[in-house]
Amino acid sequence: MTLNTFHYAGVSSKNVTLGVPRLKEIINVAKNIKTPRLEVWLDSERARNIELAKEVQVSLEHTTLQKVTSRTEIYYDPDPRNTLIEEDADFVDTYYQLEDDNSPVVTRVSPWLLRIELNRGMMIDKRLNITEVVQKISEEFRNDLHVIGSDENSEKLIIRCRVMMDENEEKGMDEEDSKSEEDTFLRKLEASMLSSINLRGIKGIQKVYIVERKDTKLGANGNFEMMTEWGLDTDGINLQEVMCQQGVDQRRTYSNNTVEIMDV
Repeated sequence: MTLNTFHYAGVSSKNVTLGVPRLKEIINVAKNIKTPRLEVWLDSERARNIELAKEVQVSLEHTTLQKVTSRTEIYYDPDPRNTLIEEDADFVDTYYQLEDDNSPVVTRVSPWLLRIELNRGMMIDKRLNITEVVQKISEEFRNDLHVIGSDENSEKLIIRCRVMMDENEEKGMDEEDSKSEEDTFLRKLEASMLSSINLRGIKGIQKVYIVERKDTKLGANGNFEMMTEWGLDTDGINLQEVMCQQGVDQRRTYSNNTVEIMDV
């Protein structure tokens, strides 16, 4: 028996289950397979334009805050209007010029600061801007966290997060207990928020590769011709949601998980 295998040009890290192990998965109708993947075909417009194909790639690949973060740090920075971090002084000053002295973001914020530095290269690759990231974090934590970000054109892309202290709790707790709770919350936040905040893409799709494919199509002269087009391959599966994405050709896109195909 001869098995046809796909050649991933330029994608040396891509692993695909082949041979007897793959046959066992198919015969046993395995639900949890070793290398779940989708072969995503694009509509005619995007299949001929690699930039448009890149847009679909970005919309599919699940991107968390962790993927675009280069480093995180916790500082004791007690005065929110006059930061001890010189690199942040300009955009912090600009932000607080619009706030009066009695504003909650001045009087109720924790002296502890979580500072996140974003990776500019990854942000460009994922087609994200810092305003979108700040908004996502703010939506996730609502009134529990005050979040501000640097300008998009700044030398470094910085996000500053401070816990918002509850007025009722402040009155009922002594200073040491209050500080301890704020510090603990911030450290837990640092440990969990990077992986829990989803910025873009579809859950289950860990990585998306742009690949060049050949397909036989009927030409204008009535003869069949070999055509080259751009497509996508994924690590991870979520066929139903991928098929709903704009630019995806639902007729030709398929999963290597037979159970998922039956469910869809």
